Amino acid sequence: MGTQCSRKQLRLAVVISHPIQHFVPLFVRLAQQNDFDLRVFYCCDWGVKEYCNPGFGENFAWDIPMLEGYEYEFLPITRRPEALTYSQVDNPEVGKRLDDWQPDAVWVHGYGHKTSWRVMRWARGRARVLYFGDSELLSARSLKARILKRLVLPHFFARCDGFMTIGDQNEAYYRHYGVPRHKFYRGSFPIDSNRFTESIGSLSPDDRVRLREEFGLLPDAHVILFVGKLIDIKRPLDLVEAIAHISSEKVQACFVGSGPLETVVRERVAGLGLEQRVVFTGFVNQSRMPEVLWLGDILAMCSEKDPHPLAVSEAMAVGNVILASDRVGCVGPTDAARQDENAIVYPCGDVEALASCIEQLVAQPDRLQQMRQRSVELSRTQDVEVAAAAVRRFMRDLAHG
Repeated sequence: MGTQCSRKQLRLAVVISHPIQHFVPLFVRLAQQNDFDLRVFYCCDWGVKEYCNPGFGENFAWDIPMLEGYEYEFLPITRRPEALTYSQVDNPEVGKRLDDWQPDAVWVHGYGHKTSWRVMRWARGRARVLYFGDSELLSARSLKARILKRLVLPHFFARCDGFMTIGDQNEAYYRHYGVPRHKFYRGSFPIDSNRFTESIGSLSPDDRVRLREEFGLLPDAHVILFVGKLIDIKRPLDLVEAIAHISSEKVQACFVGSGPLETVVRERVAGLGLEQRVVFTGFVNQSRMPEVLWLGDILAMCSEKDPHPLAVSEAMAVGNVILASDRVGCVGPTDAARQDENAIVYPCGDVEALASCIEQLVAQPDRLQQMRQRSVELSRTQDVEVAAAAVRRFMRDLAHG
């Protein structure tokens, strides 16, 4: 460590599974600030080369720049993964590549990949560890999983020097496994909120009418968005059933995304005679996401397991109120979604409660507008700048310690 710290600038290596659309702007921002040298080591090429995400059920690559503005390299991998599981994300040469670059600190992104454990072994005696994860304690876990985590995670986390935390539930998770508060560096699960606000900045009320018409939405409807993969744990059918409980024809649901449950959801919509009140956009890539979210008024996050859904932060950036189940991990007094400020929480799976919350919001237009404005304000707490500041604090403490 002494030899490395004598360099003009410290070095931070980020080891992460693949280019992720929400983290690339953070890496660009950190590279621009020149506080330290940054290099991102990617385990695979998902996202920049086409791949099939099982949750979306189709092949795609992101349509925004993913490899510009920062230093990176792709690690040799045992084989290109079909899923981002522990055994499939395995890069045996990661230690050699880190030896070649000699970072002073390494960002370990979760513990669910074999490569992350390789990095932890490499870092011992060589570099400090900044850990990032989105876990929380709200989700039901089997007894076996709870026992295994209780045995393993305290030891894993004890070897980390800092944690970039992303909210109240996330910090409660770390405290549960013995992480002391002084290791917390509160940041965010970052979104590029500027990209979202700038994308809709030039759009007019006439554009809103036109775009709503494009997707089959009424110009004066209250639009409830469902954004994400159509999979079991997201509970998309809950929103369909809630719409069926609401008599007003001026309340519509818009499903933004695709997935294996799409046929089931569409069949249920047809069975309830809701074809005019429930629309589907299919998969929407990143370049169009801001304007599609802008068409909504409320985001319904119905999930039974969703640690810190980025759809919430993105929807907030364009002014959506958050309606979240009590299993969604981004709700808290200092988190993205804050009860009675920009969010309402209901019991997961309670369709009648979900419908009632929607009806209460649409019946109080002034309150709805105030909460929408508060979402825009709070979206700044989830921005890349907040995450970048947390990383900089960790690196400053490393330099001074």
